[in-house]
Amino acid sequence: MFTTSNIFANEEALRNDWVPEELPEREEEIDKLKFAFRPATNGTTPHNIFLYGKSGQGKTAATEYVLEGLREFFHKEGSGLGTDLNVIYASCEDAHSSYQVVGEILTAVEPGTTDRPKGHSIGDLNKRLFRALDKKGGLNAIILDEIDSIGSDDSILYQIPRAQSNGRLEEAQVSVVGISNDFDFYNNLSRKVKDTLCDVELHFEPYNANQLRTILRQREQIGFNDSVLEDDVIPLCAALAAQDHGSARQAIQYLHRAGELARDDGVDVVTEEHVHRAQDEIDKEDLIEDFVSMTTQDKLALAGLLILEIKGDVPARTKEIFAQYTKITEFIDADTYTKRRMYDHLQAMSTHGFIESREVNKGHRQGRHLEFELKIGVDEAIDALEQDARFSGIPEKLYEIQQQSDFS
Repeated sequence: MFTTSNIFANEEALRNDWVPEELPEREEEIDKLKFAFRPATNGTTPHNIFLYGKSGQGKTAATEYVLEGLREFFHKEGSGLGTDLNVIYASCEDAHSSYQVVGEILTAVEPGTTDRPKGHSIGDLNKRLFRALDKKGGLNAIILDEIDSIGSDDSILYQIPRAQSNGRLEEAQVSVVGISNDFDFYNNLSRKVKDTLCDVELHFEPYNANQLRTILRQREQIGFNDSVLEDDVIPLCAALAAQDHGSARQAIQYLHRAGELARDDGVDVVTEEHVHRAQDEIDKEDLIEDFVSMTTQDKLALAGLLILEIKGDVPARTKEIFAQYTKITEFIDADTYTKRRMYDHLQAMSTHGFIESREVNKGHRQGRHLEFELKIGVDEAIDALEQDARFSGIPEKLYEIQQQSDFS
């Protein structure tokens, strides 16, 4: 059933959460992070920092890398400073308000608190947080990863950085590191939050293909045995990721999956063909994962367009999609929204990359209007729909619609 493989030397080095001893292609950003944290080496509160850029640009990895160096410094020299360093990590991925973010931090700070507190006022939660921090004392670096999930309710990003100056903390020193995947979130922060939180701002630009090749070469040296990658494998992984999102995470995923596919094939060499298969698999998995988070009405709007795509009647206008959408809603016994509300769901699917929309000028008589078509393949759209139990049987129905008058 299982056989030995000569592909990987240290597969852990190809996983997303692995942090290398050296972080290539982010030297400038690392230097700025060191500058922001350097006051801690004198027992002084570090600067507050805001990092933003697309997913996979090394924001979290660079922060962890610099903090690991700071931990090592405190391990050797901390006793002479008369203070301790506490790194408090809070993932805000599913925290959509300041209340929830405070609760997430409390689970990392307050002994015995494993779940976010509920049923308290935000004022009481803040008091609990500051009491817990004062009890810890020392220097506290609070890392708020994916802080853009908080949306417009960003008051905590003002409260924590100002807690010392406002007298709400007496024993503890606190700095905040906000990490965001959303550039618009940074732009929309209130002025008082920017003035308080953003002592140091770092924008992580997408990696280019050359930078990604450097990153992948490092992973190759640690993760793979010698001479198992064909010469074009790393350049291909780097190029595919660079032209998509410029994401190191994506490039590493392509390389890792290509190695896994070669191992499953029982061969000792990773080829370009393995990379292309890896890209197809991973992109499909990402598509389905994103699709699962869409609402039923989003999916219904997509299904309406999918009917027209199968019939070859695209690009299609909103009214044409709406006619098919209403028949699909009846088929699965779902609520039928107005054309305007269905249009909003088409736009949502466009934002997530499932649908492409373009403005068309038909001249004086017909004027300007939007036309839609799928941005993904028909088979991909059907595979995505099949992930939702409510759409069971829909794909087969869609394939039949070309011959069925009730969907004409």
